[in-house]
Amino acid sequence: MYSIGKFSEICKVPVKTLRYYSEIGLLEPSFIDPFTNYRYYDYDKIQAVQKIKLLKSCQFSLAQIREFLENQDSGPWEGLFEEKLRELEQKRKQLDEQMEQMRRLKEQVAKASSLLPGPMMSECCLEEREALRVYTIRRHIKPVFIDNLVQDLFDRVYAFNLTVKGKLMAIFHERGLSQGEADVELLLPVEGNAQIEGCKVLPAGTYACLKIKGPYSELGAGYERLQHWLAEQNLTRKGDYLEIYEQGLVPSEYTGREIHPDLSLPPSELMTKLCVPVALWE
Repeated sequence: MYSIGKFSEICKVPVKTLRYYSEIGLLEPSFIDPFTNYRYYDYDKIQAVQKIKLLKSCQFSLAQIREFLENQDSGPWEGLFEEKLRELEQKRKQLDEQMEQMRRLKEQVAKASSLLPGPMMSECCLEEREALRVYTIRRHIKPVFIDNLVQDLFDRVYAFNLTVKGKLMAIFHERGLSQGEADVELLLPVEGNAQIEGCKVLPAGTYACLKIKGPYSELGAGYERLQHWLAEQNLTRKGDYLEIYEQGLVPSEYTGREIHPDLSLPPSELMTKLCVPVALWE
């Protein structure tokens, strides 16, 4: 005879489960000590537990298992076993189909990834840039809403009757603010010397530059490369990084307020120029 604790270890069934099986009449102890109420199980009960575990794994209910253990006549059970075999076979087919669908999806994702290459970057270089008059707008926004800020910028340019003379630019003064916001300044080169609030001049000077061809989500790699190049060349940054959207975001042709992101270009064809003013040490 085995104590309930030892029997639990041998059969790998929790003591709590054995007590429950006893309560519902599924597996009675071989002997209960009348003085201590300790439960004991003999060797035959091990085989009974193995049958219970096997039938449970085949999705039989405890009530069905109890009926099976009480009635060892195999006749009535043959049909039920056949039905369970058909159910399991059907589940196996469903699993095979799901696995095949998952394989196809995996292949499609891998193929799509290969069609969207990583960013192409030019060599880093220095260039002299002339002073540039720009009209700017600056706000704390979530980057996903930058299109709205672009629209507001062009609405103001239209309202002030300013003539646009270059590509849209952006300065991210600070990223990772509260609620996922960033301190974003958009800049648009404009013609003339009108003293309008919001206009300023980007100073002339030497700029370290890099072009990135690819989705905007990959611009971080461009920042890293340019920063590394500055360190290699012993150059000191003396201003903010400037993103110039040479191709994409804003269409090359537009009229008045009819400005919107250029959705005709695939992300792999977007072109962004990254510039930062530097100090030269002789």
